[in-house]
Amino acid sequence: MKFGITSGDPRPRLRNHKRAGYSRVVRQLIGLPGNVALEMERAVRATLLLARKKPVQGREYFDAAAMAVILDVVDNYPIHTAERSA
Repeated sequence: MKFGITSGDPRPRLRNHKRAGYSRVVRQLIGLPGNVALEMERAVRATLLLARKKPVQGREYFDAAAMAVILDVVDNYPIHTAERSA
């Protein structure tokens, strides 16, 4: 699986991932304020490291077993807190 968090338009990146063989978008959040996307991506990487989930390629390609960890961080990320600190 490939995870990626961007503050920009996700469509070009999603097209690239589709061409690479990825066929399903599991979660897509649009309109994250300020630096939330960057902070959330850092939180996902840090949590994966703590959970001892290592990428199988690059920094954002993981075995599907990492999906639960990634979704837990994304679904519970305190966006309102990040807005105040941004």
